[in-house]
Amino acid sequence: MVGLIWTIHTVHYALFPKVGEVYFPAYESDHVNRIGKLLMLPWTLEGVTLLGILWLAFFGGYVKLRLPALIGGFAMAVVLVISGFWSAPAHGVLVDGFDKAVYHRLMVADLVRTLAWTVRGFTAVWILVLLWPAVSNKPERSSAS
Repeated sequence: MVGLIWTIHTVHYALFPKVGEVYFPAYESDHVNRIGKLLMLPWTLEGVTLLGILWLAFFGGYVKLRLPALIGGFAMAVVLVISGFWSAPAHGVLVDGFDKAVYHRLMVADLVRTLAWTVRGFTAVWILVLLWPAVSNKPERSSAS
């Protein structure tokens, strides 16, 4: 998600002003439809993974995962709040035509959302580093010859 959201912010959204007034409503409508389909699976996996990690941290005995899990959970909450209260409404306005003020609000909100996804990425790496010893020290299966 980190790479995807940075691409959306720095490439896709950055090009919105260049589409042109005549074509922008259709472009924005297609953007909303396509990006929604693209994000559905990764966002669902992020949410399920977060719930699993929170469960491991608080009920599964992996106490050392609590801090990165909570930070990651907070970052995910920021993403969801910004998406629901700023990004989606901005796209709802932009589908009727390009509005410079709405676009700038979208870009600011999306930058915060992009940074929150980046925090999620860092917490994912942090969790992998914490879990790596447990995963890498499993005894190898011996092959019967």
